[in-house]
Amino acid sequence: MPPRKACDICFKRKIQCSIPSPGVPCDWCSNQEIPCTFTRPPQKRKHATTPDAVCVLSRRVEQLEAELARRNAEGQLASPESDATRTEESVASQTDFSAQEVSESESGVPSSLQLGRSWYFRGMQLLSKKGQQWIESKTGQTAPLKEYVAFDGVKVHTASSQENRGPARTLPDKQATNAIIDAFFKHSVHPVLDHTLIYATVEEAYSLPKSLPAQACVWALHTWSDSPSTKAQTYEAEAVVQCRSLLERMGWEPSLEALQAILLLVYRRLYFNMQDGLLHAAACQMACDLRNTLSPDSKDLGMVRKRRHLEVIFGLCYTLDKDIALRSGQPPRLTEDYCDLAFITESDYPELRLSLVKERTCRLLYSQKAAKLSDGEILQYIRQLDDELEQWRLSVPMSIRPRLSTPDSAGGMDRQLIQLQLDYHCTLISIHTMVRRCGASNKELPEDLHSVVHSSVDLSLEAGRSTLMFLKSTLSSLGEQAFRHIQWYSPVAAMALFVDILVHPLGDSAQADLDTMKQSAGVFQNIPASSLFHVETQQMQTLSGFIMELVRLASCAIWKARQANMGWQHDTK
Repeated sequence: MPPRKACDICFKRKIQCSIPSPGVPCDWCSNQEIPCTFTRPPQKRKHATTPDAVCVLSRRVEQLEAELARRNAEGQLASPESDATRTEESVASQTDFSAQEVSESESGVPSSLQLGRSWYFRGMQLLSKKGQQWIESKTGQTAPLKEYVAFDGVKVHTASSQENRGPARTLPDKQATNAIIDAFFKHSVHPVLDHTLIYATVEEAYSLPKSLPAQACVWALHTWSDSPSTKAQTYEAEAVVQCRSLLERMGWEPSLEALQAILLLVYRRLYFNMQDGLLHAAACQMACDLRNTLSPDSKDLGMVRKRRHLEVIFGLCYTLDKDIALRSGQPPRLTEDYCDLAFITESDYPELRLSLVKERTCRLLYSQKAAKLSDGEILQYIRQLDDELEQWRLSVPMSIRPRLSTPDSAGGMDRQLIQLQLDYHCTLISIHTMVRRCGASNKELPEDLHSVVHSSVDLSLEAGRSTLMFLKSTLSSLGEQAFRHIQWYSPVAAMALFVDILVHPLGDSAQADLDTMKQSAGVFQNIPASSLFHVETQQMQTLSGFIMELVRLASCAIWKARQANMGWQHDTK
């Protein structure tokens, strides 16, 4: 049993303090050969209830609801205009879709947060009916997490027939298309486009005879609007319809232009937490088909450039496939058993090589076969994957190498470096939170396994804390991309801390972790609702409500445990 009070070193590091017997150093201090002391002054016990944090988040939700109501009213009052020129604004005004219809079409898309299937306690999946009952037993409160998170798997949206209907329209103004391309290269971190090839595609789309794949690519480009206005979002919705209609007309025939169009749609929808199973499957299949058809021995410079860019796009598909698998709980479509991944293992891009670790994590810990693993096998695979992740980390150049504990000041960092750090933390959590699957058949683990479990829990908790603090310190560097990072990483990090508070409500780090969750909620206050797209505003509502609920339930768990402990102490007197 851990002591009621951690030693000074373990308290500072926020790790489990395990003392074999009274009067001897704890395991950590003994292994490090350092003095094990208990000299810190007693700290004032903090209240478990957090009315201020809940009130702040409640006001934020009300603000977001007001912003949604304002935009809906704006959309209903908007009237179409006509103009002779086919600029971006004129096409938006001539669409058959009103802002209200766009909103209605999006309402069918699940907005549940994607937390994966990492959350267990002694083999019990917490995002299930049984898990919800356990949460309620620990908190004494109803736990309406189903309102925010998809239980028992994630439903994946596929296109409705309405999305593929509509008359073919004249392409947008060519000058507007070129302007979007310039903006894409300036702001996007996804190398979906090759500078030379995309301009050749545009020329092909606007020349006679017009190419359907090239036209689909042009329409896909016009889904990337920078404006959250109702008119711009209406125009973007029409561009999606036109692109998908062209892809349907060509029978989803593989081509580099069509693949680029699909990936542009996939990334755009993922930004708004709208996963589309059909588009993702089409992108993976098309990338594989094209790799088999483009000759690797061709000496033609144009073909060589296409082949090189196709490898880049395949890498994007592979990376995206692993992220979707971990977030949704769905099996990956592209695996090293069926794909030639030699170029990824030799790649200079650390993001690509990290995806190999993610794939093995999916296979070893999240597959149907993994569901039958013994506790010893689970811990063996966790250690193996942790070694692989550490080897990957050490292979990253020192200047951009991620680390477990993030720097106190991370402002001004490059967005790609921020993404790499967050991705590392998220992968670490995906690996080590699975340690809580242990203990389903034997609640009293052997001592050697018990220490390994605590080590994994400590790593996942530190990764969760670092993620929330890192997001707060890098908000200004992320700019308009801030919310898209927050919606992916903050709920996973908060969930890791929340589960540990439920398991150890009287633990030394419980109150500090609750405070970290409360502080992370303050990040939402720094993102003005007026700068968000309509769908992002809806997602912000969901995320704010989810964090609010975790803070409330964690507070109740701590309070309930303290009351029970006080009652036990009273009974023993």
